[in-house]
Amino acid sequence: MSHQYPIPIRALALGLALSAASLPASADPVSDAKLDQLQQKLDRSLQMIEALSNRVKELETHPGASTAAVAPAAAPAAAVAAAGTPAPSLEAQRLDAVEQKVDQIETANATRQTDDSGLPMHGFADVGLGNRNPYYANLEGANIGSLDFYLNPKLGGKVVSLAELIFEVGPSGEVGTDLERFQVGYQFNDEATVWVGRFHTPYGYINTALHHGVWLADALRRPKFANFEDHGGVMPGHTVGVWLTGAKREFDGKFLYDFYAGNGQQIQEGIIDMQSGGNEHGAAMAGSRLSYQFTGGAVDGLTMGVNGFTDKVNSQQTANLTRLNMMGVYAVYDTDIWEHIIEAYSFHDTNINGPGGTNKSTAWFAQFAYRAPWGVPYVRFERADLDQRDLYFAEQQFGASYYRGGAGVRFDLNLKSAIKFEVAHTRTIDVRTQDLSFGLPVEYNEVLAQYAYRF
Repeated sequence: MSHQYPIPIRALALGLALSAASLPASADPVSDAKLDQLQQKLDRSLQMIEALSNRVKELETHPGASTAAVAPAAAPAAAVAAAGTPAPSLEAQRLDAVEQKVDQIETANATRQTDDSGLPMHGFADVGLGNRNPYYANLEGANIGSLDFYLNPKLGGKVVSLAELIFEVGPSGEVGTDLERFQVGYQFNDEATVWVGRFHTPYGYINTALHHGVWLADALRRPKFANFEDHGGVMPGHTVGVWLTGAKREFDGKFLYDFYAGNGQQIQEGIIDMQSGGNEHGAAMAGSRLSYQFTGGAVDGLTMGVNGFTDKVNSQQTANLTRLNMMGVYAVYDTDIWEHIIEAYSFHDTNINGPGGTNKSTAWFAQFAYRAPWGVPYVRFERADLDQRDLYFAEQQFGASYYRGGAGVRFDLNLKSAIKFEVAHTRTIDVRTQDLSFGLPVEYNEVLAQYAYRF
């Protein structure tokens, strides 16, 4: 409900200013002494305007407060009618400045009162050049990365929302559109928020800390096995379901927790799909992540955690079912100078209706970066040893074992854009995937460049 005050701020402010600037009728020129006096009166008027504006803000914040403090200021408004000869042109210019200031005050108040809805939007984009595509190694030359719109609609109160809509180019040159994240949440307090919708699966560090906008990351790209599903990742990077997350401060840091459950994943044409429309086989995915973040002392910036999930994954093409069980650990040291990230995963998967029984696989990466004043150089080592008897990996386009070593550097051109370079060597260990992975080479070197920005 809006509140009416006895005297509008515009009339009050202009009344103060005009009464201070008014001169008695006289044919004599205004002396320097009188101009100095007028200057002092105008300065006092501006101070009174600021005080009145603050009082209005206080009344807006506390509607029950008395408005009596505003009433005594009505007297100067009457002086407008009794004003004599207009002020000199110099003073008229100052009065114009006063009116503009009042306009700004009123505009700010109106914006603050009506800003209860809207669609705040940010975005990210990137383009690249290299002897190979950073995600599809059988392609080379220039490439368009993605155009990512990050939206945060205001729903009011404790209800929060997030949406991420992305346009990206696939391996055949087609432009695809994907609603990467769409989640609505309720924030009980600073320690607990529940989300429903499609979100990034909470495991490790980078999957939730660094989303599709590549400008956010110091490195040119993610580790291959930990990438998103359609860019070479072998883990479910997204989940459609419910997610409880929060933090509680303890000792010299805080505990972080995530618990989630969602639709069981499915492999479609060699790519993991999170089943945004619902399950076909009625299975569910469930997992958790528990971490501790140090916020003081010599280890300030260090976060360590454990995570795991279980899922029943089916293949659309072969109808094979796999019980996927993952356990992982991670550590990240993120400061103004360093960015060190280590993540390791262990899989104990069981083929439910196919040969092979229970199979064990591992994957890990370590990245070390130095944030120098001139740029951010980094090195990364990554390795995935994926048992090909495990139908979950065998049926994926990127499910082969491999190792990769690389180094790169990031240069920030300004606060919104950066250029990155990376050189890397990749070797696929499971040679038999040469025929099953859409022509991906077994061993190759990469020289890559990328321009990424936000808006």
